[in-house]
Amino acid sequence: MDRGSLLDRIGFDDEVVCVTGGAGGIGTAIGETVASLGADVAVADVDAEGARETARSLEADFGVDAVAVDTDVSSYPEAEAMIEAVADELGPIDVLVNNAGVPRNERFADSEPDGWETVIGVALYGTLNCSHAVLPTMLARESGSIVNFASGSYRGNDPGLSVYGAAKAANVSFTKTLAKEVGPEGIRVNCVSPGTVRTPVTADWLDEHEAAIAESYALERVGEPGEVADVVALLASDAAGWVTGEVVHVDGGYLRR
Repeated sequence: MDRGSLLDRIGFDDEVVCVTGGAGGIGTAIGETVASLGADVAVADVDAEGARETARSLEADFGVDAVAVDTDVSSYPEAEAMIEAVADELGPIDVLVNNAGVPRNERFADSEPDGWETVIGVALYGTLNCSHAVLPTMLARESGSIVNFASGSYRGNDPGLSVYGAAKAANVSFTKTLAKEVGPEGIRVNCVSPGTVRTPVTADWLDEHEAAIAESYALERVGEPGEVADVVALLASDAAGWVTGEVVHVDGGYLRR
């Protein structure tokens, strides 16, 4: 059977990709990568102006349609409204990327429940909310791809990220179970687990500790947002059509297992 070229299978022509947390860092890189491969892109973020700026840049740079959606993914009604807004503007979502996350680095003994709610609300409930809201249209069409986000911290190796790591570990479990539930309907669900990546969120930390952090990786450097985005695009595309329920570690060969 002629399957065409790999480049054809990794393309997103006539597809709609929605990226949560899309207004900066890895989220913006994902939007740029899939737009460069032909996708129309929805940029969902609580940073409404940042999302609009990102959407404008995607349209100008790649000639695709892009929309910004002001969304707090920790709210189920807002997740539902986001899915509806994207469908109204661009069409049904073919690929959902649950990238939004709010890391908070502090000892658990020094943390407060309000802080837990913020971290878990975005990193875990955001994934649950957006996935649940998008599934009806994917199930009706019997196609779709969801890419969730874990983090190296889900292994429990990062003191100070106990709550964030717990939320990301839950995302791993959710990914594997959901993949089995919706696989018969043609929907794939995968997860990426990045190591330390150079983003605005990590900038100050890397300014102080980058040399020591780099020693934790076999490649002896931290990652770049585009390197994570490339793997997300591959998992979301038809090139990974027989891949589901997997966690792909994009971490430069993290050594502290």
